[in-house]
Amino acid sequence: MKNKIAVMGGGNGAHAMAADLAIKGFEVNMCEAPEFRERFKTTSERGEIDLIDPIGQERTAKLHKATIDVEEALKGVGYVMVVIPAFGHKRFFDLIMPHLEDGQHVVAWPGNYASLLFANMLRQEKMKRNIILAEASTLPYAARLIAPSRVRILSYALSNSLAAFPGKDTGKVIHDLKDVLRVAPSENVLGVAIANINYALHPVGSILNVGHIETLKSDYRLYRDGMTASVLRVIKAVYEEAVKLQQALGVTSYAKIPDKAFESIEELMQECEGIPGIALSSPEAKEFIRKAFASATEPSSMQSRYVTEDVPYGLVPTALLANKLGVHTPIINSIIELSSVVNQTNYWKKGRSLEELGIATLSKEELKNVLQEGF
Repeated sequence: MKNKIAVMGGGNGAHAMAADLAIKGFEVNMCEAPEFRERFKTTSERGEIDLIDPIGQERTAKLHKATIDVEEALKGVGYVMVVIPAFGHKRFFDLIMPHLEDGQHVVAWPGNYASLLFANMLRQEKMKRNIILAEASTLPYAARLIAPSRVRILSYALSNSLAAFPGKDTGKVIHDLKDVLRVAPSENVLGVAIANINYALHPVGSILNVGHIETLKSDYRLYRDGMTASVLRVIKAVYEEAVKLQQALGVTSYAKIPDKAFESIEELMQECEGIPGIALSSPEAKEFIRKAFASATEPSSMQSRYVTEDVPYGLVPTALLANKLGVHTPIINSIIELSSVVNQTNYWKKGRSLEELGIATLSKEELKNVLQEGF
């Protein structure tokens, strides 16, 4: 079963993962939600994905299945890779719950606190199945669909933390995936969720550049123009608050934050130990990534996922958890507040809550036990 994998989703990351795993020799079923059948039509009809890697090499990956039939996609697979935006987690898990089989592993890429959300949904539905849940702090790659069924991987994550829920099963998942998708173990799924660097990069970069974003729209380049030394100082401050929360949870596999200030986004990504970095195997690859950062056009508005996903599904549960554990996060809180004002949305209420994760009433010791042993 380990060699049979279902990749759930039809976006950039899902296409990249499905193609990558198929090229590596796995039997891959790719499945999109039925409401997106038209967007998925080319991939489902071809049953193939064209993959371009960071140095420009192109290969075609043959999928075992490309379908909108969830039952068909999940039948007999060992791993179910959920590669979708955080706002789609509940929808997709509702789709897959009736068709999960004993012994399967469900991994969210990135997690955004998905493991506890899924576990709590299973518990509420009283579904007694032997399922291992897990999540990673980010995707294994930065990727973009450049045409239907054609995806370009811009860079690979050098460091990607992963944990299972319950935590006692982390070793099993790491053993299966570490040589395939570059993952390293973390103590628990909350430590993994907090480690997502996008929570710091995207909302901070967007809020501090809101004027330019709203003026230039699709002509704006956040990574080229917006990641100034001053903005990077705020990003670093947000990440330092996240590290304090990881420490409060007993997580030791957090990123080491260097004392120096950063002058560029490339410098931050490559020098912060433990932060997902960039796999650069040649001067040509380095130049390609430099150009990729310079040409990335997101965000074109404040309704971008840089705000509408990373704030409610990343920063909000992080801040709520910090408050529960008595960790002071004034910079994170301020970014949530400013995002709420800018988008006229109360992200504190809209965001992922501790009640949804099933941990709102747990003491610190109870929480640590649940993370290790399960509900």
